[in-house]
Amino acid sequence: MYEFIRGKMIQSIPSKAIVDVGGIGYGLVISLKTFQKLPNIGAEVFFYVSHIVREDGHYLYGFLSLDDKKLFEQLISISGVGPKTAIGILGHVDIGDFQIAIVQGNAALLSKLPGIGKKTSERLIIELKDKFSHSTSSARLPSGVQGNTVSADAISALINLGYHPLEAQKAIKKVLSLHEKEPTLSELISGALRSI
Repeated sequence: MYEFIRGKMIQSIPSKAIVDVGGIGYGLVISLKTFQKLPNIGAEVFFYVSHIVREDGHYLYGFLSLDDKKLFEQLISISGVGPKTAIGILGHVDIGDFQIAIVQGNAALLSKLPGIGKKTSERLIIELKDKFSHSTSSARLPSGVQGNTVSADAISALINLGYHPLEAQKAIKKVLSLHEKEPTLSELISGALRSI
């Protein structure tokens, strides 16, 4: 079982990185966000890897952080979410934002992600909500966000005003971080509108 690969960056495109490890070139499937963080060609790079065996071949999925790898493996353990969908999710949303959406049960936001429809987004919430609510990573969510119906209502209001769900969620998260006490719904919405 592969756990990580350290080697020299040889080539990269938005969906793949090639790493030279002792004269052997390893092709790793990567997310768009990982591609954007890769070092220059020729530099040393360290990837956590997940080895997936399918009927059509063996695939190595590469991640720059252990959190990305863990989330990927949690996602592919859910019925209806394959590696391609999981890597697409990681390429389009920050882990923290994804966890907030799960904890809040924000199916509208999740269904905007590539390869995720309404049924899959509901399944993700059911399967992952408890894991994120009790995990150490969810403890890093901004105070006032976990299980907060006021912030969920504010996000919903911004979406209804035509803002993209991820943009709305980031704006609310920003407003929450600026307040010591929990803001009211109107304070959240007006603060978010000013920050967008």
